[in-house]
Amino acid sequence: MKMTSLPGFRRLLLTASVAAFSASAVEAETLSMWVRESAADPGKLMVDLWNTSHDNKIELTAIPDSQMITKLATSVQAGNAPDLVSFDLIYMPDFMKAGFLTDVTDQLNADPHYANHIQAYKDIATYEGKIYGVGFTPDVSVLAWNKDLFKAAGLDPEKGPQTIAEVVEDARKIRALGGDTYGFWFSGACPGCNIFVTSPMMVAAGSKMLPKNGTDDALTGDGVKTVLEALKTMWDEGMIPANAETDTGANFVSAFTTGKIGIAGTGGFLISLMAREHPDFNYGLTVLPGVEAGQVSAFVGGDVVAIPAKGKNEAAAREFLTWVLSDDAQLNGLAKNSILTTRTDLADNEYTKGNDKVLTTAKALSVGYVPWVFHFADMVNSDSSPWIGMLQQAIFDGDVDGAITDARAAMLEIAGR
Repeated sequence: MKMTSLPGFRRLLLTASVAAFSASAVEAETLSMWVRESAADPGKLMVDLWNTSHDNKIELTAIPDSQMITKLATSVQAGNAPDLVSFDLIYMPDFMKAGFLTDVTDQLNADPHYANHIQAYKDIATYEGKIYGVGFTPDVSVLAWNKDLFKAAGLDPEKGPQTIAEVVEDARKIRALGGDTYGFWFSGACPGCNIFVTSPMMVAAGSKMLPKNGTDDALTGDGVKTVLEALKTMWDEGMIPANAETDTGANFVSAFTTGKIGIAGTGGFLISLMAREHPDFNYGLTVLPGVEAGQVSAFVGGDVVAIPAKGKNEAAAREFLTWVLSDDAQLNGLAKNSILTTRTDLADNEYTKGNDKVLTTAKALSVGYVPWVFHFADMVNSDSSPWIGMLQQAIFDGDVDGAITDARAAMLEIAGR
């Protein structure tokens, strides 16, 4: 095992430590692991695979997304944290700064597979030069369209929208089919859903989203206004169902799977879900567009797995982190289930060959972004955040310019704390 970055003594010490971690597997233990509720499905696939081939078993507990931050903080402070935790990667900066996670820098730098780990996950899990986790169940935002509705509306069923204007035009034609068929769906009261699928269209059009501090840029560029005006147009013209205004994310996916929605932002997770639950659904995926054809972006999402500080089974938990980057986990846990791998050297594999939808998500991952900021929950994910407030004020109240101005000021105030 090559460890060129370590002095000789530390190198020997690390080798001994790694050996100790491997030896710990001999004494079987039951590890506790938390996963956020919205990512429990892929998390369970990975844990089930681990449990079939390891003496150390993992018991998985799904935690409501809105409770994860508080529960992890209180459990670490009380000394009863789980052995492993899988959570939305966007919270890594806050958790790392607060000291909630275990430093695994030496272990990962010594792992040859880590060199091929997707850069976005490396970046978001690094704080002040130290690494605190690895990408676990990756995801990325994309745009879905219903091919049957496109055909019925006289649109090319094999071509999804390539610009924001085309999203509106196509949605208008689909709504013209009448009845309970609508052109577009978004969850209007779900801040997390919209940073995932709405913000990339703004970024694709050249906008800067969230500030890192109180003097940074926030919500700059024409893309923010262009996307808000497009959504407002679709809302005003009735291309979006009325219940979208108050939807908190409960119908983020299910609205599209009813077959009554023409276009919706979604994530790569849709591929696995549709294959299992709606195998005959005729749909396509494309990268989220900007103003001009060729402008694309995506929000790199999914979960990071980490070891909470003060854990009681740290050695066994470290073994799991090593396994997450292994060929077995990447291919049989992720790729086999139509989930993206977090290792770039395994992106092209037997399960992705000929699968255009998976290849689309891989493309989205390569052009995607993830904001490294503190206070993300306050700026974005809170039900009263300036982000969701901006969307609602612009789309449902009709005040686009005022919404952007108000949200920018509120975000800068939060970032400056």
